[in-house]
Parts: sequence; C-alpha cells; structure tokens
Amino acid sequence: MGKAIVKLPAYVTRLKLASGQHAYYWKLPSWATVKDPKTGKRAPAVRHGFPCPVESCALGTSHDAAVAKAEGLNETLREWRLGAERRTLKPGSIAWLFNWYRGLERFTDLKPKTQRDYRRLMEIVANFPTRAGGKLGNRLASDMDGETADTLYLKLREKGEREAAYAMQVCRLVWKWALRHKRTTGVKDNPFAGMGIKSTPAGENRPTTREEYDRYRIAARDLGYQNMAAAAALCFEACQRVSQVFGLWPDEAAIEEGRAPPAGLQWSVYKPGVALALVQRKTGNPVWLDLTIDVEGETVQLYPDLEAELQDLRQRAARDQFGQPTGPMIVDERSGQPFEQRWMSSVHRKICNKAGLPKAMTFTGFRHGGITEIGDAGEYDVRPISGHKTLAQTRTYNKATAEKGRRIALKRREHIDQLGEREGGKASRPGSRDKEDDR
Repeated sequence: MGKAIVKLPAYVTRLKLASGQHAYYWKLPSWATVKDPKTGKRAPAVRHGFPCPVESCALGTSHDAAVAKAEGLNETLREWRLGAERRTLKPGSIAWLFNWYRGLERFTDLKPKTQRDYRRLMEIVANFPTRAGGKLGNRLASDMDGETADTLYLKLREKGEREAAYAMQVCRLVWKWALRHKRTTGVKDNPFAGMGIKSTPAGENRPTTREEYDRYRIAARDLGYQNMAAAAALCFEACQRVSQVFGLWPDEAAIEEGRAPPAGLQWSVYKPGVALALVQRKTGNPVWLDLTIDVEGETVQLYPDLEAELQDLRQRAARDQFGQPTGPMIVDERSGQPFEQRWMSSVHRKICNKAGLPKAMTFTGFRHGGITEIGDAGEYDVRPISGHKTLAQTRTYNKATAEKGRRIALKRREHIDQLGEREGGKASRPGSRDKEDDR
C-alpha cells in the first residue's frame, strides 16, 4: 500500500530535519507582496487601503499546532484580500468595533484556536437580530448599554449557558480596549462589565468521584493506555493540574523555533516509595508529596493507587529506554512524545465510553475530585499538595508545610477507608491483587 497523503492548508510546506522530525513553514504568497523599486526588496501589498497584516513564518514541528496556526493565518489573509467587510462596515458600529479589535496586536498575538473562537463569538453577537428586524452589529457601539447587554445575555443563554458566558466575556474584553481608545472608537463606558458572569461556567468541570476514578483507570489499562491511568492518578491523588501533568501549557517560542513541544512532569521528580518533589509551573510553589510514612515502625503507603500506576508506567518506560527512565512521565505511546491536546482529549473520551462514564467528565475533574475528597476528609487547606498560591488571601497566616501535607494524606486514607470504597478497608488497586495474596 502507498503512503497516505496528508493534505496541508494552503501556503504550508513540510520539510524533513536532520533529526528526522518534520518542520512546517507558512509562506506568504507572492501576490500579497510588491517589489520596492528603490531597494528591490519585497514589501507587503496594500489592498482596500490596508497593508497585508501577515508574513511568512515557521510553524514548528507539531502537525496539529502547525495546521491550527496556518488556518488562522489563511483566514486573516482572506479577510484582507476580500476587504468587503471593511468597505461595508458602518464606522463606530458594533461590527466595526469587532473588526477594529481584530486588527490589534492584542488579538493577533493570540493562539490561532483562540482567534477562531473569538471570531465566531463576535459573529454571533454582530448577527443577533434586533426588535426592529436588523442586526445588532449595525448599532453604534457607543449606544450599547447595560440593559441591552443583560437582554442579549439572557437570549443567548437559551441556546447554551457556556457559549453565552464566553460571548459576554469576549464583548467585555473588546469594550474594555475600546474604552482605552475612546477617541478612535467613540466608546465611553463598558456595558459588559459588572455582569457577574463567572470565567468558568457552572458545571464545566464537575468533580470526579473516587468510584469513577477507579473505573476510569481500569478501562484505561484494558485499552492499553497505562499512561492515561497514571495521569489520572497524578491529577486525582496528587491533585496536580492537567497542564502540569501533560505539559499542555503554551510555548509559542518553542513552536516558532521548531523545538520539541513542552514536556510535562519528569521522571526525575518521582522518588519511588519516598516522594514526589516538584515545582508548580503556574504558581512557582514547591510541592513535596510524601508517598509513605513510618507509623510505629511500620511503613504505611499514603498513595497506594498512585504508586501502583506510576510503577507500572515506570517499568514500561524503563523497557523502552533500556534502563532508568528519563524525560516526561506521560507521553503518547505512538510517538514517545508529549500528548497533543486534541489526541489526549480523544483518548480520554474513548476511555470514558469504555467505562460507561458521563460525557460531562473532564480530565480536569480528576483534580477537582481529589481536592473535594480532601475537603470531605476535614482538611480545607490543600496547598501543600496542589501548589495553590493563596487560601482566601490568608497565606501569611496559614503557611503550607510538609507536615501538613502528611496529615492531609493520613486523613484522606482514613476517610477512604471509612467510606468502605476499598474491599476490607484496604487501599488495594482496583482490578489487582494485594501483595499478601501473591505470597
């Protein structure tokens, strides 16, 4: 069979590097530039009174990231080429304001996916029908008031709470910057400020229960995704952020320079049978998570499920690397590289379907569920484990310590045993035998 042909977006080329990886490059078409008769160099062409807003650039080595960025560049290039929107927009109107914002560096510096989401939400607002039979986008942005904003929000909520909330957040951001440039925009206040809309709509990240967490790991192992079972354990047991575990934080510099994608938690932070010692990337706070503790001369495991998953994963990594595992813990088994977010989400949904778990169960829900379990155990300061920076603005008076982290772990084990969620009160791994049974 011949090799499958991968269709790339327009103006994208793929080159093979000396390392064996493929790098992607977006090249501005020649019709979007003109030759300067004085210098002989090519400069951006001008259409409809505006110079071409994009230029050739490297897209990095990640296929998915390269495609997403190229699609955003092509959309911007198309808008500039057609210029129809600029010719028909009424100066000072809401549609004009959205277009003005999309020309700001604050917008063009956003990730391509974020740009697409913003464009879509702006279109929803601009095309919203008014009582007079027109479109909201034709109204003057300066005439928008709080009452109209509230009515718009209520109407959009009928189609979906989450999308309505995001649309209002985008409008609030646009009007915020319009207010800073009021001599250009004519906007004198922000009608979308003070609406009391949460950044994260209610119900987006429901806490995962321990029973769901157990079922998820069993299904993940059955499907051959030990990496996902271990990742779930790191988020639920160790209360770590998904971005920290998978390395899903943005690294535009790495993408631009064609370097490897950012990695998540490294094997170097894991001391088997001793502790997890890491630094939270988001807050910079150190986290020391004891895995065992001595009680009257006996070693007690504080996180047996977490250790079991990590040990299985570590053995596999050691076999693949022919020795002591190094690099990131959680990698895509197909490539040995950190997960692409889209593929990670696909695998997560596949595991949930296998386990019969609800669609509303996000990976972030594991961290939420772990923190909720700690609260149910009677400990509300989760910072020694999660790495949070503050606790209701009382960090000065309530310092996080390693001793507090051990106390949290012990209380949590007691709470789990009291719930009877482990057969015989033992914290054995679901689907596996106790060590004593193996003897």
